[in-house]
Amino acid sequence: MLKYIKDFRAALGFFSLLPVGRTLVLTPEQFGRLPAFYPVVGLVFGLALGLLGLTLPAVLPPDLTALALVLLLVVLGRGFHLDGLADTADSLFSHRSREEKLAILKDSRQGTFGVLAIVLSIIIKIQLLAHLVPASPWLLFLWPAWGRLGASVVAVLSRYAGGEIGQGRFMVENSGLRELGLAALFTFGPSLIFGPPALLSAAAALLFGLALVPIWHRALGGVTGDLLGASVELTEIFTLLFFFTLV
Repeated sequence: MLKYIKDFRAALGFFSLLPVGRTLVLTPEQFGRLPAFYPVVGLVFGLALGLLGLTLPAVLPPDLTALALVLLLVVLGRGFHLDGLADTADSLFSHRSREEKLAILKDSRQGTFGVLAIVLSIIIKIQLLAHLVPASPWLLFLWPAWGRLGASVVAVLSRYAGGEIGQGRFMVENSGLRELGLAALFTFGPSLIFGPPALLSAAAALLFGLALVPIWHRALGGVTGDLLGASVELTEIFTLLFFFTLV
């Protein structure tokens, strides 16, 4: 149990603004256990979003409430996943060789496609949340976990692209089906409380993650940390769109 608590603290410190677990020194094997806790980090974010989503509508219209919710999610995650989405967009739309695309992922500068990806991601989320939250505010408690389940699937079922040694490689190469099972448990368990729409959305996140794996492999031969971040962003958008079809 203490091992799992340490892994959760490490994941929360690594993927959030919260000052938790920052001083922990992890081995490659411990990094490999972090994908199990991606959705749990999402549940922590969801708690903050849910509380805000229950109070703000009393003083703000739906569009401004949605804007505040998206900004809070970005701040809590330190823009980590948006940066990955931007780098992925710059790389994939560069029409370069695979090696050159991998090099672009390592470039800290943002290109036109990266900026467009960030802007479109934020706009789409604001529009969907403005429509969905007034009728289904409980969605906010689970939505970040759904997005991170997709990334857990990608991390566990992918190989690492590129030759560098680092934390992203450790997470991908040292994770396995146990981590995927835990991630699914941490997502489907809370979703069960809210009934069929939540369970179907969790299942959609899982399937979307499965669909991303061959897409990333065809494009770049595997995944990197940036592509894991992009997987979170894309799964968040997809699950909102899917939920929109249910209500």
